[in-house]
Amino acid sequence: MRKYSYWFLGCALGVVLWGWARAGQALPPESAPEAVKTFVRQLDEAMNQRNPDSVLNLYSNNFSHGDGYNREVIAKSLARLWQRFPNLTYRTELTNWQPQGQGFVVELQTRIQGTETQKGRQFNLASILKTRQTLSQGQIQRQEILSEQTQLTSGKEPPQVTVNAPEVVAPGQRFDFDVIVQEPLQDEQVLGTAMTMAVNPEQLLENPRLSLEVLSSGGLFKTGQAPNTPGSQWLSAVLVRQGGITVVTRRLRVATP
Repeated sequence: MRKYSYWFLGCALGVVLWGWARAGQALPPESAPEAVKTFVRQLDEAMNQRNPDSVLNLYSNNFSHGDGYNREVIAKSLARLWQRFPNLTYRTELTNWQPQGQGFVVELQTRIQGTETQKGRQFNLASILKTRQTLSQGQIQRQEILSEQTQLTSGKEPPQVTVNAPEVVAPGQRFDFDVIVQEPLQDEQVLGTAMTMAVNPEQLLENPRLSLEVLSSGGLFKTGQAPNTPGSQWLSAVLVRQGGITVVTRRLRVATP
């Protein structure tokens, strides 16, 4: 058994983009008013400039959400993330919107890419976040992440994988988390492990110690059980082969039907 240390990024990437809204009639992005389009443009520009102050200006002083993050946590996580990934880029698209009171509810899809170098090894990041945000007077009041998938790879031939995992389950429901290696393994040895971790602001950007074991099949096939209370968890997996490393993270939402 071998020990490896990796840090998981889905938490830090999602923390600046979450939102909440009541269900309602979603409208297509092309029909959005100028105020909504301006917000999306400002958010994308601030993130690509990697300017924490400009990003925080888009958050209300009363900003809150169910995972316990606040403006202070956002600022710290952004600073640490951009220090590790100084070339991180964002592409944010409006997927739908709806009016709510004197403001709006918007749903966004953001693609994030960047590279990091640790001890001479380059890591490539690719992430997709789907979020819902409540806006008032051009600022985010409250947020929710709808789905989150992050992949970190390193090496010339990192394992190419397909991930099968639900985005939402009921409290107490059992679920499958499969990370399947796409190419034939033949005689090559692949190490791997999977873990589940509750979304917790105190665990942002932590480097957990992981015990990797030899995989006897073409991937990781795990069965888990959701907690009995609503919330969110991170499902993460690490696969290591001679040609490289792949780390994948998915968010699992536990919600009452």
